[in-house]
Amino acid sequence: MTAAISVARPGIRLGERPERVLPRDPDRLDAFFQRLLTHRVDPQLRSLRSFGKRLQAIGMAEDQFMKMDLVARNCSVQALRQSLTAGQLQQSELVQAFALIRAALQQTLGLRLHDEQLYAGWCLLAGHFVEMNTGEGKTLTAALPAIVMAMAGVPVHVISANEYLVARDSGELASVYRWFGLSVGLVLADQDEALKRQGYACDITYCTHQQVVFDYLRDSQVLKYGRHSLASNLRDLLDEQSGKPVQRGLCFAIVDEADSVLIDDARTPLILSESSASDGLSMAEAAVALAIARSLKENHHYLLRREIRQARLTDAGLQVVRKRTAQLSGSWQFERYRQERVCQALAALNLYQRDVDYLVQQDRVELIDQATGRPTPQRRLQHGLHRLLEVKERCSVSDESSPVASLSYQRFFTRYHRLCGMSGTLHEARGEIQRVYGPGVLRIAPVRPSRRRQLPLRMAASQSRQLELLLEQVQRLRSQGRAILVGTRTVKLSDEVSAMLDVHGIAHEVLNARQDSAEAQVVAAAGRVAQVTVATNMAGRGTDIKPDKAVLEAGGLHVVNLEINDSRRVDRQLHGRAARQGQPGSCQDILCLSDEVLEREMNPVAMRLLALLVMRSGQSASMLIGFLVRRAQRRVEDRHRQQRIRVAEGQTQLQRILAVGGRGE
Repeated sequence: MTAAISVARPGIRLGERPERVLPRDPDRLDAFFQRLLTHRVDPQLRSLRSFGKRLQAIGMAEDQFMKMDLVARNCSVQALRQSLTAGQLQQSELVQAFALIRAALQQTLGLRLHDEQLYAGWCLLAGHFVEMNTGEGKTLTAALPAIVMAMAGVPVHVISANEYLVARDSGELASVYRWFGLSVGLVLADQDEALKRQGYACDITYCTHQQVVFDYLRDSQVLKYGRHSLASNLRDLLDEQSGKPVQRGLCFAIVDEADSVLIDDARTPLILSESSASDGLSMAEAAVALAIARSLKENHHYLLRREIRQARLTDAGLQVVRKRTAQLSGSWQFERYRQERVCQALAALNLYQRDVDYLVQQDRVELIDQATGRPTPQRRLQHGLHRLLEVKERCSVSDESSPVASLSYQRFFTRYHRLCGMSGTLHEARGEIQRVYGPGVLRIAPVRPSRRRQLPLRMAASQSRQLELLLEQVQRLRSQGRAILVGTRTVKLSDEVSAMLDVHGIAHEVLNARQDSAEAQVVAAAGRVAQVTVATNMAGRGTDIKPDKAVLEAGGLHVVNLEINDSRRVDRQLHGRAARQGQPGSCQDILCLSDEVLEREMNPVAMRLLALLVMRSGQSASMLIGFLVRRAQRRVEDRHRQQRIRVAEGQTQLQRILAVGGRGE
């Protein structure tokens, strides 16, 4: 008999809002051994084969439940719920729970969980991360630990990368949760405080990673400033909800698309800001800074570090700026202010591209999430940079914002008493996940062997030739009756591909940050015969693509990647949209020399070598071409990893500095 699984519930022992208390200045060696001891893998969870005895027990329990009538089964559910809320979760109770959940899914949705899903669900419940191939049923797998913990009285947060997945998954599983007498809540960005409180009050809450952190920061501010105030005491006496925290603590979280949430989005801390009215002076300063920046020449007046998005004035540039601002009054007379303003303006002009880094929609500048390709209207660049973009694009200038609190994903998610997650591309990030968040990563073998064909990389000398190669492939595969998904990293290239297809009369659908609201309809149609879909980054996208029978008979969905992504994991996410669940399918990268990642990451010598190799190879990439491309991509991965380390260390340092006053946020 293995050790029981401990749980954290709101109550007398842990308080109304339980969360794990982090050491203010953790010793790295102590932290390492703590993670090693706390998250060691149960020998019976190291592989599906070693999990066999538990699978057998679950099957026997399920047979018993299936023989019961409705009344007896409901009595079993109530008895199990009382048993789970009594203390730690014992193995015998978990066997009964998994058997009931499997039977409930069969009855409500007509879907039967595979052994691999039961194994993955138990691993999640034990506090591990699991890698499951695209199409292997991660949504249903997450229901297993969510139901068990909710029945045990633990508030459950199911966290995903975007609101589309949040709404889809909560809706699909609502009938299963009701079968167990559990309530399911949905927390979205545009909800008011009352609706959010209602969502968090449910047994199981679905929300995005950004929303759960922002709500946590708002709650922290409420507790920080209103804990002992007269108004707070009166609200408590009157049992009023307004002004109270909306969350019930950080007890148990299941993170879907875990690498996108915990790795890709962890390079910058989330900042809670409050608006302050804009004024004409700051708008005028932005316009002046942009005018000065436009008059300067790169490599003479200023230098750009594109990889970290910074501009630096040379001595010649400093002289020009001094001369241009000599007649200006106020802050322009301060040397440091002049430099910072003009450098920000140079960054806005040269390092932030429209339809790549941001969109202009409805007279607003909206940043694009590079990991998911979705617009993020709630995000703003700090230190006046967002306002410079608004003035640059001649948009309405929104109110300025001042930071009130900040928190990194690294520090937030380690505050959960139990954290687990899943994704189809976790293996490459397993070391960082275990080092930062604690749990290890277990790979779950697919139910059916993959039939995906990875076609050789093709490299074009120019973007026009790249689009010609794409067009040839699209026309050939459409004539065969196959469906094609074209993936791009930027909105700009997706628009160019769409324009090219329009010129040649090829019907298609586009899914990027502009068409984000139509995602469900576009994805639902992407598997039809001869259908062409052009989409930006696919983290959490495309999981609903179901190829028609005729498409599968013709060879399945074909995926084409046109741009080098910031991580190999993102490439795998895109490739994984083809050949799901053992279906036929194929994928291929068609890249070009003018790719932004190559131009930014490769030195001139390596770039000339790559161009020579491409000219000699005739677009059929050699192993050396593949090596050079991967090397450039690895440089981006390494730099992003260093940024995440700096963010985590910066938050730790902030905690140390503010130790007298409490937490850093």
